Amino acid sequence: MLKAHEILGTDKPIFKEKRPEYFFYDEIVHLNENPEKYSVVGYAQVIKFKQTFFEPVYSLDKSYFN
Repeated sequence: MLKAHEILGTDKPIFKEKRPEYFFYDEIVHLNENPEKYSVVGYAQVIKFKQTFFEPVYSLDKSYFN
């Protein structure tokens, strides 16, 4: 997980919560998928221990199949 200063200036969107069509890295691994097929499409806000963190969210990379 990343803190706000670690994603400052990113061109990727930041989501209040993860959308159903996106995956966290651990979900991709749990599904026995190849992480190389996915790319970071944004960051989802995660609150842990009363602190705000940001976790990358992934989507299938269409260029992987071309």
